[in-house]
Amino acid sequence: MPPKKNTYFSTSLHKGLQVLSLFTEEQSTLSQTEISRRLGLNMTSTYRYVNTLVRLGYLEKDGKSKRLRIGLNCMALGANFLKNFDRLGEIKSLVNNVHERHGMTIDVALVVDNALMNVYRREAQNTLTFRLPNVSREWHTTSLGKAYLSNMPENAFLDIMQYIDLSSRTPNTIVNQDDLLIELEKTRQRGYSTSNEEFLPGLITIGAPLVDSNNSSAVGAVSFDFSTIQFSLDDVEKKYVDILMELAHSLSIVLAISKPTMSDK
Repeated sequence: MPPKKNTYFSTSLHKGLQVLSLFTEEQSTLSQTEISRRLGLNMTSTYRYVNTLVRLGYLEKDGKSKRLRIGLNCMALGANFLKNFDRLGEIKSLVNNVHERHGMTIDVALVVDNALMNVYRREAQNTLTFRLPNVSREWHTTSLGKAYLSNMPENAFLDIMQYIDLSSRTPNTIVNQDDLLIELEKTRQRGYSTSNEEFLPGLITIGAPLVDSNNSSAVGAVSFDFSTIQFSLDDVEKKYVDILMELAHSLSIVLAISKPTMSDK
């Protein structure tokens, strides 16, 4: 979601970055028509953004199919970003410490362009095997999604609710908007979310929002994952909620965005 109108905000740069963000592990190639439809752009504007990114080496176009994929310059840029994202090392250290002491699977996701981007996952050997896509929009089925939604500012929340597809994954999935709103209010009151076989049969997860301390808005979420073979949801809540909340607090400190100084404005 773009920031509020600002004299120094580049709409063209924002659109170009939105184009790049469409390419994921699950959707590695796209046509110009697909990009146009997903971003709500006309074909002329889409061609201009795509052609610029192709000429700069951030996208590549197949000569026969005309489908687009991430280019070498984009991959190099991403690799450099990851190497220099020192907070990722801190995230891994905190998560690994909790994993080694308690043995559960832990997921940490940040929200980028109204999607959950998984930045680190530490798996437990005895947890039901599953994996969310690196980029997903599983807002209503996962504890990651519900934890984030529960801490969104009202205007941003109302905006994202327009795009949530309340489709069913299991018999336990919430498919009614009123029921989801009730669930999110419960989440807000207790400070953590649950997913009781709502994304996948046999999978129980609890999640907590990662919150920017400067404005109290969520930037992502962390979740603990368990199998129903191991625990019931009641067992998980009694044993692990305090540990989850402590980790979420520590991760939020690591992810805190510094307040801008006068020289940054």
